[in-house]
Amino acid sequence: MKNSIAGMFSAIEIHNKPSIEYRYEMVVLLLLNSWELLLKAYLYKYHKSVKLFHKDGTTKQFENCLNIVHQKLGKDFAPEQENLNVLYEYRNQVAHFYIEELDPIMFALISKSIIFYSKFLKEHFKFDISSQSNLILLPIGFKRPMSPIDYISNTSANSKASSEIKEFLHNIISATKRLDDENIDETIFIDFRMNLTNVNRITNADLIAGIDNTKQNKLVFTTKKEVIVSRKKEETQGTFLYEELQEGIFDEINNIVNANRLLAKDNSQFMLGDKIYYRIYSERQHVNYNIETFELLAKTAMLDIYAPFLYWITKLPAKNFVDLLLQTYEYGKIPKIHNVVKIVHLIGPKAVQIFTKLLDEKFKHEVQKPDFVYTFGSMIKSKQSEPILKCLKATQNQILFGQLSYDACLKDNKLSKNTLSVECLNFFNNKSKQKSVLMNLDYLSYGSLLVNNEKIIEELETRFS
Repeated sequence: MKNSIAGMFSAIEIHNKPSIEYRYEMVVLLLLNSWELLLKAYLYKYHKSVKLFHKDGTTKQFENCLNIVHQKLGKDFAPEQENLNVLYEYRNQVAHFYIEELDPIMFALISKSIIFYSKFLKEHFKFDISSQSNLILLPIGFKRPMSPIDYISNTSANSKASSEIKEFLHNIISATKRLDDENIDETIFIDFRMNLTNVNRITNADLIAGIDNTKQNKLVFTTKKEVIVSRKKEETQGTFLYEELQEGIFDEINNIVNANRLLAKDNSQFMLGDKIYYRIYSERQHVNYNIETFELLAKTAMLDIYAPFLYWITKLPAKNFVDLLLQTYEYGKIPKIHNVVKIVHLIGPKAVQIFTKLLDEKFKHEVQKPDFVYTFGSMIKSKQSEPILKCLKATQNQILFGQLSYDACLKDNKLSKNTLSVECLNFFNNKSKQKSVLMNLDYLSYGSLLVNNEKIIEELETRFS
């Protein structure tokens, strides 16, 4: 314990030197060594059954001691463990950080770690480290201190950082989220902000008033406007700059997509089930674009679960689009193959001509052809001029559901897309079972992107020329 305290004071002394190279590298080494000695002192004092010494005379490593202490103390020690894990990562990765300006982060992490250290000593060894020194220090320097929260959240502060730095910062955020998930309010670092406020020029009278508290002084309040972010417009309050939100707020849905990638490994199958698929589709516009991912999601909806899919497939190159269309034609069963019928009619007369030949060739010896063949033929004969209504076999004034008409969706594409998102989320939450309505909303939302699509027509002609 005494060696531990001596090491901690050395760390503080080195940190507070006004000019020194490799400041944080040395401070973190000393700090972690001090913690390691203190954790071993704790285990030696309170948990005799834990064997600290190995047969070769060495002792347990830092990470091992940290995990054991966390097991013994439980949730109360979680903030200390997260803080020390981040500092330990810094020590192991320090070779990658020498170019970067991490001083605000390291100052905040180390400051909090020292507070944790002092608290640990007092609780478990009845030793008040603050009584042994007079370390009441204020920073004086030539640059304005930057808050660690500003550093992490402000794009300009770390936008040019290396991948190692960004990963380090991400781990700090992840550690904070883990604590928050366990309803632990204690943070792993200290936030600090310095404000200079000029309330008129200071006078001797002001100084006397400050010393003599019998005189009344004005009380100054600083308030922050509350901002509420919600999917429901009526619940929102306050203002955010879009640039501040766009990178992080929709990570949730991409985390789900990434989870499937990890489970499937070769990314050839959607492993999470149809309910999760609808959850993803409800926020489809926020899924990071990737041809492989979009193709997998489109294939899942077209061939496996019969769900809305046009957003994915309309974002794919023409070759991938036609590949999926032909796969559905070859292997799709009712009702999935009806999507081929609808899409072909939306693409236009040339696509209809190509698929008419394919159907005639495939079923020329069949007396009783499948139902979708007759559906395909009836669409050819339809006199409906609006392509989307034609493929949906609907009329303008027909009600889609509730009080929402097909005509309203055709006139307001934003309405159809928003309704599709809401209803997909309702399906996920077991508040809706209207798959057919969702499919129709999908065509009303994205069907226009297929009408007379020249790139798809060109790809089809190349395949069947």
